[in-house]
Amino acid sequence: MNSVERAFIARSQFILKQKVQWFPGHMRKGIKDIGRTLKNTDLILEVHDARIPFSGRNLNLLSRIASVKPILLLMNKSDLINNKDKCRIEEELFARMGSNNVPIKHIFWMNSLHSNPIYGGYDSKLMTTIISSIEKIANVGSNNNLFQTDDHYNLLVMGIPNVGKSTVINRLRNVFLQKSGKATKIGSLAGVTRSVLEKIKICDNPKKIYLYDTPGILEPSFHRLETNADIEAMMRCAVCGNISEKVLEAELTADYLLYWMNKMANYQYVEWFGMDKPTNDITELLTYGAIKFNFFEKRRSMTTGETNIVPQLSSVADKFVYAFRDGSFGPILLDEDHLRMTK
Repeated sequence: MNSVERAFIARSQFILKQKVQWFPGHMRKGIKDIGRTLKNTDLILEVHDARIPFSGRNLNLLSRIASVKPILLLMNKSDLINNKDKCRIEEELFARMGSNNVPIKHIFWMNSLHSNPIYGGYDSKLMTTIISSIEKIANVGSNNNLFQTDDHYNLLVMGIPNVGKSTVINRLRNVFLQKSGKATKIGSLAGVTRSVLEKIKICDNPKKIYLYDTPGILEPSFHRLETNADIEAMMRCAVCGNISEKVLEAELTADYLLYWMNKMANYQYVEWFGMDKPTNDITELLTYGAIKFNFFEKRRSMTTGETNIVPQLSSVADKFVYAFRDGSFGPILLDEDHLRMTK
């Protein structure tokens, strides 16, 4: 860190400049569908983003489910955080979930798709471990009455939107059934899966295992946003792509990412944008980006009729956020402050 960066004073708080109330109808329907599907389910596989291990999770729903079904937690995209953080995250998750009546049986870590070929050895080892854990849970005497049948297991996969639930299902299916096709639809946008689907078989041996996919469901407090903590949690989900891009303006999501990087003294964006010092001004940042990446467009003035060349700030904002999602700024744990609370 140079002297300019050391002298820089970051914003102390993120101000939400756009009114947002978001808890779509398909999420409410999804919660009801999950409740109806539970009676045919043996175990829950929750998929979450390793970069936000505490943000966005619906603890009220998980608490109700955990009272009747065991829960496995799969942290996806774990290659985008530091390995040294995993033990700290696990320790805090087990403690926090236990205090919220959400006992987790196991926590697994999965790499993102782009760094992990479908038929890679890592996939096979991880998925085999998951299946082994399911069998161990089923063989515990106190769980015998939780499992519906002796000849197969039914799992329900749940999590926040666009976290990789469908990808997990397809990768399990690819490893154990050697099926290269996609059994369930995958998308890069939040909200692709909008209803509880029919059973999908993902394993034949040593026992048949079926999965139910479900729509992504977020923390209901995002509907109200009553506290700054709610706002920060929602914005972190947005940065990770878990909230529909139709809900939040691209510049707003980019502004939160800028705020967070400055707060954590992560100034890697400065060189990436071709700047000479950090900034708190998202418009300044995006303007630098438009110049560096040549993101301009022609617009005709409605008053003068003249054609002007203006920067495409929203396109630069998208590029900035996508660079974070791809790991261009290195491993980043957005929920770092949750771990700092426990030190």
